[in-house]
Order: sequence, then C-alpha cells, then structure tokens
Amino acid sequence: MFLPANPLLAQGTAFIYQGQLNDGGAPANGRYDLQFTIYNSSSGPGTIAGPLTNSATAVSNGLFAVTLDFGPGVFTGPSRWLDIGVRTNGSIGAFTILSSRQPLTPTPYAIFANSSSNLSGSLPASQLAGTLPGSAFVGYTNTVALTNGANLFAGTFSGIFSGIFNGSFFVNGGGMTNVNVANLTGVLADNQLPANTAFVNSNQTFSGANIFTNFNNSFHGSFFGNGLVGWIPTNGTAIQAVIDTGYLVTNSQLVTVTLPPSANPGDIVRISGGGASGWRVAQNAGQSIIGNFSSFANSPWTMTLSANNWNCIASSADGTRLAAVAGLGASSSGIYTSINSGITWTPASSLLAAQWRAIASSADGSKLVAAINGGGVYTNSGASWTVTASGSASWVSVASSADGTKLFAAISGGAVEFSGNSGVTWSAVTGSASWVSVACSADGSKFAAAASGVSLGSGAPAANWVSITSSADGNKLAAAVGGGGIYTSSNGGANWTLQSGAPSANWSSIASSSDGSKLVAVVNGGGIYTSSNYGITWVQQTNAPARSWNSVASSADGTKLAAAVNNTSTGGIFVAQASPLTTTTVGTGGYLIGNQGSAVELQCIGNNLFMPVSFAGNLWAY
Repeated sequence: MFLPANPLLAQGTAFIYQGQLNDGGAPANGRYDLQFTIYNSSSGPGTIAGPLTNSATAVSNGLFAVTLDFGPGVFTGPSRWLDIGVRTNGSIGAFTILSSRQPLTPTPYAIFANSSSNLSGSLPASQLAGTLPGSAFVGYTNTVALTNGANLFAGTFSGIFSGIFNGSFFVNGGGMTNVNVANLTGVLADNQLPANTAFVNSNQTFSGANIFTNFNNSFHGSFFGNGLVGWIPTNGTAIQAVIDTGYLVTNSQLVTVTLPPSANPGDIVRISGGGASGWRVAQNAGQSIIGNFSSFANSPWTMTLSANNWNCIASSADGTRLAAVAGLGASSSGIYTSINSGITWTPASSLLAAQWRAIASSADGSKLVAAINGGGVYTNSGASWTVTASGSASWVSVASSADGTKLFAAISGGAVEFSGNSGVTWSAVTGSASWVSVACSADGSKFAAAASGVSLGSGAPAANWVSITSSADGNKLAAAVGGGGIYTSSNGGANWTLQSGAPSANWSSIASSSDGSKLVAVVNGGGIYTSSNYGITWVQQTNAPARSWNSVASSADGTKLAAAVNNTSTGGIFVAQASPLTTTTVGTGGYLIGNQGSAVELQCIGNNLFMPVSFAGNLWAY
C-alpha cells in the first residue's frame, strides 16, 4: 500500500513522495531500487513523464520517502496516476510493477499553484489533503491538542511525553521518559520491566537491599539471606555448605555436610535428615560447635560388680534394670540383677550353680529369660525362677520381646526355639546349625540368628559370627565377626554391608539402641567401640580399659551401656552413661552427628564458633 505524495510548496518542480512498502506480507526493511512513471489513466498506455529511478532507497519498517522531479508541464490540471516498480537493491533484473497505479491527489499541483507562496491568513483544514512529511514539524514547539479518542499513532517515539493522551498508542518506548505508571493499564510482560523488579513469570536475583514493610506480603518458594534460609533437597553424600542455606538430605547413606570455611556472625546453616543413615556436620580447621550434646567422650567406665566369669548382660529399655549371668569358675556362678543402673547388684540365691550362658530382658526389666549351656531355659517374672525348657542342650543365646511374652533361644548344633507364651511351650523355628546368637524385634514378630560358618544373607559371607542385634522394628540389624569386621543391614537381613569404619578385631558382642542408630561392640582382649550413625563411623572409648570383654548391652536410646568381662581376676561388670558435651573437638577432627529424622539450625556466632539455635532429635558430638 502506498500513501499519497507531499508537496515542496512552490519549490520548483520537485516533490517528495512518501509511501509504505510490504515485502512478503510484512513491512519491508533494507534498501530497494524504485522506479516511478506518470500516466494519464489508471491503466493502459498514456505515459506523461518518466520513468525515474531511485536506486538504493532506504526502507525502514515499511516506510520510505523519495524526491521526484518530472520537470515542468506534467501537472497541468488533468488527473495523473503514478506507476511504481520495485526491485531489490543491486539486482539487474526487471522491476516488479506494483498494482495498481496510485492516483495522485491535488497535492502535487502545488507546483502549478505558484501563487500559494503568497498565502496569508488561515488555511481551513478542509483544504488540506495528504500526509505531511516529518520535516514539516521540525522545530515546532506549540501545543497540539488531540481530542479525538480514535486517534491512532504508530511508529517509534523518543523524548519526553507528558499530559493527557486520548486514543490508541502503539509505541516503541525505548526513548520515553517521565511516564507516570498511574496512567498505565494492563499487564506488562517480564521482559518489558527493568532489572530488580518483581517479575511474575520468571526467576531473578535482586542485587540491592530490598525491604518489605507490608505485613500482608505473601511469599512462596525458597528464600535465602541473612536470617532467611531456604531449603535445598539433596541426594549427595558430601556437601560443601554455603551460608544461609538449608539442606534436606535424602540419601540413604551417611551424608557429610561441611561447614562454610568462612562465615560471619549471624550466618545460618540448616540440616534436616530424611536419609536412612542420618547426617554428619564436618568442620574446617579452627572451627567448633558449642552446645549441649550427648557423648561418651568424657564418660568413665565404672566397674560395679567384681570379677567373675561373666558370660552375658541384659538391660531394660531405660537402662535402669540390668541382669547378668556368670558361668562356673573360681567365683560363684548364677544370675545377678540391678535396679539402679548397676550401682548395686543382688544375686538370685535360689538358682543352682551352673554354666549360665545367656540372659535377656523385657523392656521394663520385670521379665527375664536365661539359659544354661548344657542345661535348660529359665524365666522369671517376679522373685522366683521357673525352668521352661528342661533337659540338657547347648543353649548359647536368648532374646525377648518388649512385653516378655515372645521368647527365642538358640542351641549350638541344634535349632532356634520359639515360645509365644513366656516360655510355657517351645517349638523349633529353624533347622540345626552352629547357632551363636539370636535377636528379635520389640513385638517378637521378627527374629534374626547368626551361626558360625553360615552366611547371614547377601553381602554377609560365611564367617566366624559371634553376635547379632536388632532394632525395635526388626529392620536394622548389626552382626559382628570374631577376628573380622562388623556388618549392618537396613532391610531385615536381606542385604548386608561391611562397615569400613569399624576395625577388624576379635569382636565378641554387639548391642543396638531401639532405632538401630546407636551401636556398641566389645573386643575380647581389646576395647569398647561405639557408633552413633548406624555403624558407619566408630569411636573407641578411651576411658574403657582393655579387657576380655564378653558381652555388652544398651538402653533403648543408647545413652546407657553395660559390658561384662569373662575373667575371674581382671573381669567385672562395667557401666557408662552418656554425658553432656558442651563443644565438639576443635578443627577437622570434631563433628556433630544427627540420625534419621533429626535436624539442626547452626548459627555462626563469630571466632569460628557455631551453635545450634534450634534442633530436633538427639545430637551426638565428637
């Protein structure tokens, strides 16, 4: 489509023609060769003047303007039509003639109206036709009042716009200033807004300090900043923490989160453990964490019962009631009980002297079951003991449900026997093997047994198994190899993992907290080792002497431990209780442990010190 021409108002025979060119259905851009011819009719022959060729004409957004001079004698009064041809600049081909010829309005006849230069007074708007070129407005400073709401403006505008606008505006506002946002309506796209603006549909980073003072502000998503900590779910096992960030650990393995190497007072790091093996907070050089934690680091191991051939020890869930059995030897054999966490002991005087080998307790400590290697199985739910499995058998291990009604007893070279009525009747639940240890869940619905030279399952080879322990739900198991390592299972024994954090030693017994997270194991002729993260890392108890440790027991929460030594001269019953620890070891050797379901929010308080301002679960420090 072409627009009518504009005159040069009695400036010779030349005039300016301004038009609009579409190329391929869209406004053209670039340079084109244009050819112009004047005809005396809208079609057919009748050339009056031309053709004139304007090469390399600039076209921008479809608009162009050219100066045409067909000389005198062309616009003499009759109607005239302009024929236009176009071709791409630089092309040597023929011009494409645009259809149809454009009628020339009377504007070019200003050339003929030479006397118009003498016009004085006002020219009625009804006498004007065509389009004024941009040069007609250069330097125009008077006020223009546009009162028609149907006004339509298209093109590129720059400068300062102010006042009241009526009508429709299609403006490239790249050069606009002083636009009052109160006059804007509709929704601006994100790419039309400047940086540091709250975008609706895209992410952004605010580089400045943003203060939100309206308490009705609503925020959704994760937010990071001083005191404002967002959560990042992570499935990794080694994480370098950054300040003001929370980590939701989901990996089933132990996840180590290392504190930021450089932090300022007020900086926050959060950790929440959903993974099955929990998490560990590692420190950098010079760093430490202060607070009120649980630990055996400073806890003494105190001997509360004299030397004897102690073969086994058991604990109630709260660790206050203990029971131990001793076999025949230089000291008196029998069963001993304590109701004050091992401070004082009472022997069961009514029992015969025998090779007492194993003992187990109900959760409240009121029901006990004990076995004689080469004798029978006895139960006690009060002051008296009753033999429930008579005859002679090589009983080596017993286990009890939390309520004491479901019992298991293992025979070396025989079967594992089960009683569902507190030992009144028994029946075999396994075949014969060299059974050495048995454990069960709190409800007695699941049991696990270890036999010397027999594989426990996938990942647990045939070995010299000596002891096995179970969590309350029966899913988390741990087993020790005499002269080998420690293996754990998190799926009820279907799969086993050798824990490289435990040394290879002459292990003799292992015990577990009710959730399976805290383990304790003893070495015959060595020391006592504890783990607070499902057996992944182990710490030797430096306050426990090297002895012929034969058995160990734990309270349900893992904070109270008891161990027995089978030696009539250097033996005895030893107890220890976790004590508060106010700081981790300074530097890379110190760390904090949290189990599955635990969480902590650590805040830097300066001088390389962190402290928990909130936490869930029981935190262990080293």
